[in-house]
Amino acid sequence: MTTTMMMMMMMMMITMMMMMMGMAMANSPNDGLTTCLYEPCDSQAPVPLPPLPYPYDSLEPSIDNQTMTFHHDRHFAGYTKKMNAALEKMAAAMDDSSNSTIEGLMSSLSSLGADPDTSLAFQNNGGGFLNHKMYFATMSPDGQRTPTSDSALEKAIVASFGSFDKFKEEMSTAAKGVFGSGWAFLVLNQDGQLAVVANPNQNSPLMDSLIPLLGIDVWEHAYYLLRGPDRGAYVDAWWDVVDFAPVEQAFEKVAPA
Repeated sequence: MTTTMMMMMMMMMITMMMMMMGMAMANSPNDGLTTCLYEPCDSQAPVPLPPLPYPYDSLEPSIDNQTMTFHHDRHFAGYTKKMNAALEKMAAAMDDSSNSTIEGLMSSLSSLGADPDTSLAFQNNGGGFLNHKMYFATMSPDGQRTPTSDSALEKAIVASFGSFDKFKEEMSTAAKGVFGSGWAFLVLNQDGQLAVVANPNQNSPLMDSLIPLLGIDVWEHAYYLLRGPDRGAYVDAWWDVVDFAPVEQAFEKVAPA
């Protein structure tokens, strides 16, 4: 074999290796950390408060009209307003195209260089915004209560948890077990696997390089008016109004190829 042929073969091997590495990087869940899965997606303040996509009383008896009104119009609106105030102070960080979404800003918050007070304000209120836009978007009075049979999400749930029922049990247990205020999330981790995590306060899984697909709010404002301290009854009733159709759409955007 001539030297020229050997060099050509080496070049071809290097090219193939680079292509394979590029494909692996393109399919990495890490790419999904900046992907907006639920509207609105713009990170330029003022970010609008998303309207509730169904009537306030339409989730009864699982979640009552008054709770939905306060939760959306007061709590979610408050997080949105305070997040926008933080975004105005973080405008320089958004010159980077990778930070064109709230998700991108949240996933890179520790490296943005904002002052500590602004970073904390964005962590709390940007987290509240991200968590709540997902929460309200993934409920519906007549939604899809389980993933579509043989869908990518259904297969991933079975692969990660063994069955939908086991996933449901793990998610419910995590939500009921949160100490104080917080959330339970279905997330996609960096190994391309689904997992359930519980976070305190409004902390977004994006700060831990986890992509949130579904979340249940267990702050008292989500259930106390109707159920008092019975968080467990609220969690059980939430499964009667969850909608997996938008969760499937979200998963398709970030699922490993």
